[in-house]
Amino acid sequence: MKAVSIISLVLALLPPSYGAEEPLSFPEAMMTIPERTNYDRTSTFAEVVAVVDALGQSSDLIHRETLLLTEDGKDVPLLVLARPPIVTPAQARASGKPVIYIQGNIHGGEVEGKEASLIAMRDILFGDKQHLLNDQILVFAPIYNADGNDNMSSTSRPSQEMSPLLAGERLAHGYDLNRDGMAVETPETRALYLNVIQRWDPALLVDLHTTNGTWHGYSLTYAPSYHTAGDGATSAYTADVMLPAIAASVKEKFDLNFGWYGSFDYRDWPPTELRTYHHAPRYLTNNMGLRNRMAILAETFAHDRFYKRVHAANVFVEEILEYTNLHGREIQRINAAADARTVSRSSQSTAAIENGIQFEMVALDEPLELLSYKYIPYTTATGDTEFARSSEIVTIPGVHNYNRFETTKWATVPIAYVFPAELSEVAETLTEHGIDVTILEQDTRFEGEVFGITGIETQAFVQNLHRNTLLQGQYRPASQQFNAGDYHVALDNRLANLIFYLLEAQSDDGLAYWNFFDSYLQSQLAQNPGDAAAMDFPVFKVLPFVASQN
Repeated sequence: MKAVSIISLVLALLPPSYGAEEPLSFPEAMMTIPERTNYDRTSTFAEVVAVVDALGQSSDLIHRETLLLTEDGKDVPLLVLARPPIVTPAQARASGKPVIYIQGNIHGGEVEGKEASLIAMRDILFGDKQHLLNDQILVFAPIYNADGNDNMSSTSRPSQEMSPLLAGERLAHGYDLNRDGMAVETPETRALYLNVIQRWDPALLVDLHTTNGTWHGYSLTYAPSYHTAGDGATSAYTADVMLPAIAASVKEKFDLNFGWYGSFDYRDWPPTELRTYHHAPRYLTNNMGLRNRMAILAETFAHDRFYKRVHAANVFVEEILEYTNLHGREIQRINAAADARTVSRSSQSTAAIENGIQFEMVALDEPLELLSYKYIPYTTATGDTEFARSSEIVTIPGVHNYNRFETTKWATVPIAYVFPAELSEVAETLTEHGIDVTILEQDTRFEGEVFGITGIETQAFVQNLHRNTLLQGQYRPASQQFNAGDYHVALDNRLANLIFYLLEAQSDDGLAYWNFFDSYLQSQLAQNPGDAAAMDFPVFKVLPFVASQN
């Protein structure tokens, strides 16, 4: 009898084991629309909320907040999963556990992350992934672009393999939400920064996409937050340690091939280069690097069938969380060390320090073996060479992996920036980023540098409703008087790298690039028609070691 009791006790303490003869069973309300429709359909916003409601009604481990109320009036859910339950950021900080944030559907037609997030939450709350709440707090926004998601059509994602039959549109009211990381012009980005980044301070952001570009041979591709002006340690750890470990685990457990995100030119077959996406922090994953936090971009493969794409996204999310559940404290330490270095460097006042403001893509030292569908060249009736994609996946060795960025232009890092009161829109945008902006209480003279403009160029193409601005010129030492009511932004804090990238005159993704100073400069130019050289950029750099030459 005693032995039976001991055995019963041991069995009770063991985690549940689910085999083929004892499958998991969930209420229908917890099942996603693709699962219920044989993957013919993806979920509408209302159907996502219905699943979220079903999860919440059956568990006290899920806390629901509002991410935002969209322009179309949708109350977008933000879900916090924790054991014991967590309902405030203060409780999260007191727990000492890392916060991991996962968002899907930032592009309304890329629906796989949305469905995979719902499945992951169900697995974590009621399935075989309950241990993923042992040592972390999880925040999910499964349907980030709720308005775009519901603008469904059969032509939204024509390259996808027949399903879902309808998918949402990429944009949200004309904006690409994954190009708004610096300008912060959409309700979604403002909500992300206020209600997630500033409120919950996630150690890692995961952004789930689906590519309809290059026909590579992977079930999913990924990228880290690319290192530009930010501290390189967070990006290096993500790229060199975390992602390879996750890819190896996925291969071992599921026999799926995950690899580096990028594109190649099939017309130069076999390809010799794989090139990743742009380094700019307008992309939300890259923006996290300027905040000394980690981020992962995930791209399922549009040319797989829908059920395979959802599976790949779900596997990736859950394997990321397996990793962070074990290594979350290490991630926190790396982020905290990056914070400390940023504050220390930005507080330096005895010598000039430079940081990058423009960058170029370069190859890693180690080439990769690329999985790709094989392309077959053939000659057309007109004598031209074309390529047919075969059904065979091949491994191409020695492919140069253009997967990092080097600085091509540098600028001196100040201890503060100062700009006139009339640039209130600039101050408001900085505040939306979570940056402290103070107002001068009295007239003050500052020593430092001013950027003298010698030319202004405008991009020929439109990007997120902008024709971006490129400034030419150079800095010169200066002493300048500013008035009470003008704005002052100090860099003695962990967001110094973000402040620097936003306010530098020639930053390749700063506020000058996003036209925030165009009206001011045009008014100055009107006073000196045709003479751009007569203008100074209105953001002054405070450098205490610079002697004025005025």
